[in-house]
Amino acid sequence: MAEAPLSAELPRVLFRTKRGLCPACGTPLELDDDVPEVTCRFCGSPAVLERRLRKVEPEVEGVPIRLFLDATAAEEGDARAAIPWVRSKGYRQSVVERTLCPGCGDSLEWKDDAERLDCPSCGTDCRIERRLQAPPLDPARGIPRRRGVNERRTAEASDEDSQTEQLVFRIVTEKDLARRVALATRLEEWVFVNATAARLLPSLLGVMSEADPALQVPIGDLVTKLLCEGSKELRNATLRAIEPFVFEKGVSPTLLFALGMGDGTALKMLLDAAELAHRRGDDETAYSALLAVNWIYQRRFEHHAVMGDILLYRMLYLSGPALAFALLLARRRVTGTGFFYPAETLLAFLDEAAVERPSLVPELARCFYVGLPNDEADCRRRMAFFGTLRSTAAREAALREHLFPPEEAPDALYADLVALFLPLGADPALALAAELALKRLVDVPRDVPQAVHALVAERGRSLPAEVQRAYLRAIPGTAHLSWDGLPYWQSEEEPPLAPELQALLDRWSADLGRAVDEVNGARAAYRAFKESIARLDVPLFEEA
Repeated sequence: MAEAPLSAELPRVLFRTKRGLCPACGTPLELDDDVPEVTCRFCGSPAVLERRLRKVEPEVEGVPIRLFLDATAAEEGDARAAIPWVRSKGYRQSVVERTLCPGCGDSLEWKDDAERLDCPSCGTDCRIERRLQAPPLDPARGIPRRRGVNERRTAEASDEDSQTEQLVFRIVTEKDLARRVALATRLEEWVFVNATAARLLPSLLGVMSEADPALQVPIGDLVTKLLCEGSKELRNATLRAIEPFVFEKGVSPTLLFALGMGDGTALKMLLDAAELAHRRGDDETAYSALLAVNWIYQRRFEHHAVMGDILLYRMLYLSGPALAFALLLARRRVTGTGFFYPAETLLAFLDEAAVERPSLVPELARCFYVGLPNDEADCRRRMAFFGTLRSTAAREAALREHLFPPEEAPDALYADLVALFLPLGADPALALAAELALKRLVDVPRDVPQAVHALVAERGRSLPAEVQRAYLRAIPGTAHLSWDGLPYWQSEEEPPLAPELQALLDRWSADLGRAVDEVNGARAAYRAFKESIARLDVPLFEEA
């Protein structure tokens, strides 16, 4: 059975903006077809726009979509399989009109803004999508050089500070552990928290991944300082340097801890690290990464809204503990910060999840925390937003959780709500939600609206049972309805948490405690080692 095109179910703008995710932090971005470069409004990182093709694959309800990163292929060194996308021949610094078929590899052409095409060679049905790619780093710039004692310290904004480079060079090349740690303790000095340290961080992180815990801590603390110094440029350079190391097997919990001391720009990296660790069977590392996410949420309230968007879009790709954490956060069951999604953000995402990953819909539909409209204008705004929703899942959730009437409003508003809800009751997929929405027109307003009286007089016993029951409670003496023949009322029981969510919730406190103990153990080892070498003096510049 062929898959219906996304554009048949969703507005094209959703299809496009969903794919415009910042490659550094994961924030959804609005893209302009005519602009080949974009700067993220949240983290400030630059990106370039390119075209990619993928095969059109059937959606199987209940089966998670394939991850963007194939961990097994990545471990085997198969780069082509590890990233199941075919890149265009170059960045879109100008309009790219040719790319490769993901089926047979032959060259393809497209025109204008086509979203699908068939390969003339093998017949593969391809979907054209746009992705953002971070500009590549130069690995050679991350290797420190020996510097001389007479070289001057350069301007603060430069990444050519000679003393910082010499310190990193000594830490990287020193073989004796005691002397190495003695040198690393100097990283505590703020004078070394600069652009040169960020540029050379890959060399330090290479040491950190193999070193004694006593050496991991001062390097981790340097990462924290670089992230928190206050410069976006310094923070972004630090995150770019860290990224390859976070995805290595056996990544140091101390490094994950340092990322948790940063801000919301580290969220995407930590979630992806948790995901990859889980796919490798290393849930301990996954929980350490989620602990860092938890710390960011507890400390950076000003980033909650943007981090919420990042989490939603990562849900399309996450599994295991990372997905469970994201869903439990949406249900206010972890972090203890009271974070919740604005209803319209969640509804718009449900429109996409219904097509991209339907298994998310039942869980997300339980994540709404919505009050009554403030007034008629607020209610009409919600009604207008309802008109933008395309999927049945999002429309049903809006009827249940968002389209409430205000307590007081002109009768014309209630009449318009009746006119909106009644036809929806004829749709079997929306009937129960439409019935609930109609019932609220009786229960919520301070007095039963005239529009509801007119509806009962016209429809009488043909109205849904719950609407009749609510009206009989409000107007016991009505001549239009009777309790006779009404079925017994049955409450809707809230379904239990999915097994994966319950499992994470059951383990959450214990695993957080384990991760904290591991980080504290490394810090204790560093303090003890530092005391043992207190009298050791290791000069920064070696004698000639």
